Amino acid sequence: MVAASLLASPLHSQDSLMARLRRQSDSLLGSWREAEKLADVADSLEQVRATAGSDTIAVGGLRIVVNPSPLPWRQAAELAWPVIDSLYGSAAEDLPQHPYIFRAVDPDSGVRRAVLHVGVEVPWDLDLRATTTVLLTTVTAPHFDPALANWLGAALRPTLRPQDERAVVFVLLVTAPAEAVRRCFLGDIARCKDVLQVGDSTGLLARWYVTPAEREALVTEAFTDYFARGATAPSLQRCRQHHDDACTTLLQSLPPGTLPRPLPQAAGILLVREALRAGGRDAYRRLVARPSAPIGERLASAAGMDIDSLVVRWRNDVRAARPKPLALPWWASFAAIGWTAFFGFCALRSSRWRL
Repeated sequence: MVAASLLASPLHSQDSLMARLRRQSDSLLGSWREAEKLADVADSLEQVRATAGSDTIAVGGLRIVVNPSPLPWRQAAELAWPVIDSLYGSAAEDLPQHPYIFRAVDPDSGVRRAVLHVGVEVPWDLDLRATTTVLLTTVTAPHFDPALANWLGAALRPTLRPQDERAVVFVLLVTAPAEAVRRCFLGDIARCKDVLQVGDSTGLLARWYVTPAEREALVTEAFTDYFARGATAPSLQRCRQHHDDACTTLLQSLPPGTLPRPLPQAAGILLVREALRAGGRDAYRRLVARPSAPIGERLASAAGMDIDSLVVRWRNDVRAARPKPLALPWWASFAAIGWTAFFGFCALRSSRWRL
C-alpha cells in the first residue's frame, strides 16, 4: 500500500505539471491570436489612412491605389499589364487580391510629410516609362515559394526589355572564367545544367569548378579571410602552394549554400522566362504547383518539355543575343588613311624632326 502511494505521488506530480504546461500553452496561443487580430486591425486602419482621398485604377488584373498627382498612372498601367500578363499567364488573375498603393510626393519640397507604413512613395515628376518601370518592379509574383526564390536568388518580375537580359547573359557566358561555363557556351548541355543548377545537385564543387586552378583561385580570392584563422589556416597555406587536395577540402567545408555560383542569377531568371514563354498561359501555375519538387522538374513541367530541351532553347536564345558587329561606312577607311597622312605630314613639318 505504501509502495503504491509512493509510486502514485510522482505520477500525480507529473500530471499536474503537464496540466499546468498545457494551460500555459493555451494561454500563450490565445494571446498570440489576440495579438494577430490587433495587428490585422492596425494594418487595416493604416491602409485606410494611406488610401484616404486616393483613386483606384484598374487595368486588367492590375489594381493600383494612387493619390492625385501629375503622374501618368493609367497610361503606365496600360503599358505594364500586357507585360505582367505575358509573364504570369492565368496566374495574373490572382493579382487583384493585393492592390498596390502608391503616393506621389514632391521631391523638392521640404515640407514634412505624414509617415505611412503601407505603400510606396514615388516622386511626381517621373515620365511614362519610369512610371511603368515602377509598376513592374513593384509587382509581386503570385504564389512565389521559398524554394524557387532561393534558387533564383532574386524576384521574378516582368520587364519591358527582355532582350537586354539576353544580352547580359550572353556576355556572362562569354566572359565567365569558369571552365564549366565556357563548355556550356560551346554546347555542352550537361555543363549548362550544372551551372544553372537544374540537374544532379551532388558534387557541385567538381561540377562548377572543374580545374585545380579555379578551386585555388576561389579559395585565395574569395575566402582568404574566412580560412586564414584557426584550424583552417595551415590548409590555406597548402592551398596557396598549389595543393589541390587542400583547396578542395577547404571548399567542401563551407556551409551549405555558400559556394558561389559560376553563373550569376540573371541566367536562371532568363531560363524561367524561357520556360514560361514555351509553356503557354498556365505555365506559371504549373511552375508553382509543386514547391517540394526539384527545380529541374518544375521548369520542365512549366515548359511542357524535358529539361534538356528547355536548356537547349535557353542556350540558343542567349547565343542569338550576340551583339551585332559594328558596320563602318565605305568611306571610313579612306577617312582614316587621310587623317593618318595629314597628321604624319604635320609631324614631319615640326621643328623636332628637322636636322
